[in-house]
Amino acid sequence: MKAADAPQRALSFEHNPPLSLPMRYFLSAPLFAALAAALLAWQGPAALLSRWSPQTLALTHLMVLGCLSMTMVGALLQILPVVGGIAVPRSRTVGALVHAGLCVGTLLLAAAFWLEQPLLFRCAMAALLGALLLFLGACTVGMWRPHAPGAGAVMAGIRLALAALVVTMVLGGMLAGAFAWPGAASWPLERLTDLHAMWGLQGWVGLLVIAIAFQVVPMFMVTPSYPTLLTGGYTTALFLLLTAVSLSSGLAGPGQLFHLASQVLLAAGYGLFGGCTLYLLARRKRPKADPTTLYWRTAMACLLAALAVWLWPQSEASNVRPLLVGVLLVAGFAQSAVQGMLYKIVPFLAWYHLREAAPDPRCKLPSITKIIPEHRARHQFWIHVLALLSLAAACWQPDTLARPAAALMCASCLWLWFNLAGAARLYWRLRAAPAPSFSVSATT
Repeated sequence: MKAADAPQRALSFEHNPPLSLPMRYFLSAPLFAALAAALLAWQGPAALLSRWSPQTLALTHLMVLGCLSMTMVGALLQILPVVGGIAVPRSRTVGALVHAGLCVGTLLLAAAFWLEQPLLFRCAMAALLGALLLFLGACTVGMWRPHAPGAGAVMAGIRLALAALVVTMVLGGMLAGAFAWPGAASWPLERLTDLHAMWGLQGWVGLLVIAIAFQVVPMFMVTPSYPTLLTGGYTTALFLLLTAVSLSSGLAGPGQLFHLASQVLLAAGYGLFGGCTLYLLARRKRPKADPTTLYWRTAMACLLAALAVWLWPQSEASNVRPLLVGVLLVAGFAQSAVQGMLYKIVPFLAWYHLREAAPDPRCKLPSITKIIPEHRARHQFWIHVLALLSLAAACWQPDTLARPAAALMCASCLWLWFNLAGAARLYWRLRAAPAPSFSVSATT
């Protein structure tokens, strides 16, 4: 297999969308996470007693759809033009419609799980499938054209992540259909749920984080580039292993051994990415770790811990292990990586758009590090770590720790929203400032 091109460091802004397009996604995501944490604080231990409880399923989808997928769709609408040099057709209209569908559909799906109402499942399916199909269609049309030179590894990972999203949507649609029309089909719900979660977290979210990491880790965190071993056919191998694990699930005899071997190889593949990223972060050219670096170190540590818990032999049936794996993957790995990226991407985009809008190139603008002050991001990071540790411990002691952990997570998410909203307010204030006062406002 021919190795993909090394990730490019230079960005292309010929097709750069307006800042309002990704920012609507970035500002919505923390609010969905805060809502999930607030509902956990309200329900308390009942939401952590079983992965199958309606409350747990509602909270999980608020996090995965409302927070993680929301951020990643917004990031892709920004990254495809800037990194891949790909023009997403009618990006403003598509972005607005997909955002509205994701917001409405996620809220309807959470309410459907919470209230166990078939009609709400039907409405949620219509909103979510419509929004995601529109997003996939626009991305497919855009990626039909050649990408920018040097973006091969990033674009290959994005394509596979979008393919994993299709699988996740099909499995999720089958599960939602079983709730929307009870008794209409006799699906193996437990197996479908496991596969849906695997393709959603390890496929759609995991592969996309890896693809974006090939660009943002060396560029924003000033590390060496990822080795060719990872930027070649690595994401393809992970996708094939996900397929092998899926097709072999439920088999007996030699098929079960093949399933276990595929799981071990899949875990080893993601572990290789986590270990390599930690190694690169340790070799970064700036000795002091900024909040983004701290977030990514936390994300990789949680990924490795989740893989270890996932593979650890279990002597008796227990809800602790699946809940702990979920906490480590969703709140630990994915949410930490997403928040770390937001603290780099949002200030950079705000600064770039201000520079483009400046009436005179000599106008003084706030530096990228001042758009979201580092001390604010660092304080929010430590609240996130406390919330993460508390959530992990609450898997064992939900009676005493569920509500304090939820309160910490809610505070962390609202603090993140406040920091991002502050960057947006600064951008719009300076953008609306008259030309003579543009530079004066920028330095205050």
